[in-house]
Amino acid sequence: MNDIVLFCKSYNIDIVRLSRLWKSIIKHNKNLIPFFVSVPSKDLDFFKKNIFRSSEINWIKDEDIVDVSPGGSKKRYETMNGSLSQQIIKAEFWRLELCESYLCLDSDCKFIRDFSKKDFLSENGTPYTVIHQHKEFIQLALNKGKEKVYINTLTDMRKVKDYMERKGVDYDFGPAPVIWHKAPWDDLYQYDLCPNGLTLWDAIIKIPNEIKWYGESLLKNRSIELYPIEPLMRVYHYYWDYKILKKFGENEEKLSLNYLGVIYQSNWEYETLPDSEKKSTSSLIVKKIKRLLA
Repeated sequence: MNDIVLFCKSYNIDIVRLSRLWKSIIKHNKNLIPFFVSVPSKDLDFFKKNIFRSSEINWIKDEDIVDVSPGGSKKRYETMNGSLSQQIIKAEFWRLELCESYLCLDSDCKFIRDFSKKDFLSENGTPYTVIHQHKEFIQLALNKGKEKVYINTLTDMRKVKDYMERKGVDYDFGPAPVIWHKAPWDDLYQYDLCPNGLTLWDAIIKIPNEIKWYGESLLKNRSIELYPIEPLMRVYHYYWDYKILKKFGENEEKLSLNYLGVIYQSNWEYETLPDSEKKSTSSLIVKKIKRLLA
């Protein structure tokens, strides 16, 4: 079993972003950590034909993960909103027993400097845990007059915490990529969900935030030793924070001194949509106007 692998859940609409991520992995993956990608079975051939050096990727079908996930079924997977089912796929990947830990990436991640196992695992093999209070982004939102973003961020940080009845500091455990060990996921299921007759599928429907389910489980159950680290990549949540930080002179060269990579979130970076999604010129104009107004 691998001590750690790279893992990404993707869709055909993300193929341009996934291709960018994969090329950055090829360039910077100095330990040749195995890369696994899960996609819907109906899209697998499409990915294999259109991704550079696709034979070097370990491809998985979403349905393979659904089959080993308690509470999962093909019908439930196919009828669930994709924004929710993808969280299940990410969180239940460990059940395939391919690794002890995994770096869970999103398709819009991009590495900008060399990385190795030591960036993700402590000397004793325990993975680091991304955990922080999100103060930099909250302050940036307040400075910009984005009170709604400030309120939503705090509310989001507290939902799973309140469910777990944890008192004290509000923590964030992201953004992706995050380093997950199988034990906190297993303990969440065994000790927090099963006793209440729930599975992870139910938990994600109730509070759709897989990153915080993992983090709060770790804090409650202490499944592994906690080795805190800051986010591994710089994330631009919105176009406005991207523009603000660019004005300060931020660029990928400077970021590479402090971060492993960068995330241009897909909710505003429409340039990385595949050609099939760019057919409507009017739609792209509307997207661009919205981004500029934001």
